[in-house]
Amino acid sequence: MKNLTYLSTIALSGLLIFSSCKKKTTEPEAEAPVTPAPTTPSYTVPTTYNYTNTAVGISTSTNCIAMLGEITNYIKSTHTTTAATQPTISAQKLKDMYANTNNQFTLTTLNTSGLNLKAKSGAAFSFPTAMDASFDDAEPASVTSAANPTTTTASSGVKGKLISPARAILVNANGFEYKEYAEKGLMGAVFYYQATTLLANIGTLDNTTLVNGSTAQEKAWDEAFGYFGVPIDFPTNVTGLKFWGSYCNSINVATGSNTVIMNAFLKGRAAINNNNATDRDAARTTIINEWEKVAAAKCISYLKAAKTNLSDQATLHHNLSEGYGFITAFQYNPNKTISNADITTLLNYFGTSLYNMQTADMNNAISKLESVFNLNASLIP
Repeated sequence: MKNLTYLSTIALSGLLIFSSCKKKTTEPEAEAPVTPAPTTPSYTVPTTYNYTNTAVGISTSTNCIAMLGEITNYIKSTHTTTAATQPTISAQKLKDMYANTNNQFTLTTLNTSGLNLKAKSGAAFSFPTAMDASFDDAEPASVTSAANPTTTTASSGVKGKLISPARAILVNANGFEYKEYAEKGLMGAVFYYQATTLLANIGTLDNTTLVNGSTAQEKAWDEAFGYFGVPIDFPTNVTGLKFWGSYCNSINVATGSNTVIMNAFLKGRAAINNNNATDRDAARTTIINEWEKVAAAKCISYLKAAKTNLSDQATLHHNLSEGYGFITAFQYNPNKTISNADITTLLNYFGTSLYNMQTADMNNAISKLESVFNLNASLIP
């Protein structure tokens, strides 16, 4: 019995040893594969907008800018301070220039460019109809008519000319300047509308197929940049600024928008070249938001100027017309941060007649813009 117990103990020990050895020879379990951390593509962002094959996109917008320049210069030809030999306005010529028909531009390449501002306007906002109506309103019934707006002294309810030592402007019966209605209207309904819409939809465009050396994304981004109206080495170079670029530069001391917008245009285009949608979209958001802030700051600037020229009707109405135009531009941005309700509030401060706008209305508009865009009016020149 004792031996049996001893043998059993030996047998059990052998079993344990055998089991232990068997466990040690088992193959180790395979480890889960390690996923490498994502890497951000490395690419160079140039310091100037000097990309390959940008000519087509930029030429589209720069031609549109040149067209607006001729339209505003034609209207400004009536802004003489003397009543003798006053130039008159042809509504048909203005409408032809707007639609680019009948070879009305002095720069002949514009006539054959295949572009027209009317087709590029924000049609959904009924702007083309309103623009044509304004051109019709600016034209006198006849050269000798007492209602000729180029010679009649303007007043509330009467279209005509407001003259002061500083300037002479042509206004409609509600005191809005015709030239500014066309200039700021087209800056908003064409340049701002086209640029922000192109940028908003950039991700839906092809970035593979080359057409005339550029993809659809590259061309669209270039066109949007062109509408900003700055040279390729902006803001180091501020020569020859046009429309939005000029206004941006004029309030840069308060907003710093020159570098913010230009750097975003540069980064976004480089991102498109390198198929980096994340960087492209971040740059797009920066441009759209900062451009909107430029419009707000410039409106504040004109409202401040209006308050210091209350006794100078021509300068007062010029500044108010400018400010009003920047407010109307907000609506054309598909990704605007300002609400429609706030736009309506601001437009209500201006009212339907600038002759009725009071200093309190100007102050309220300034305060609303400060609040919405986090601006400090005291810093804006």
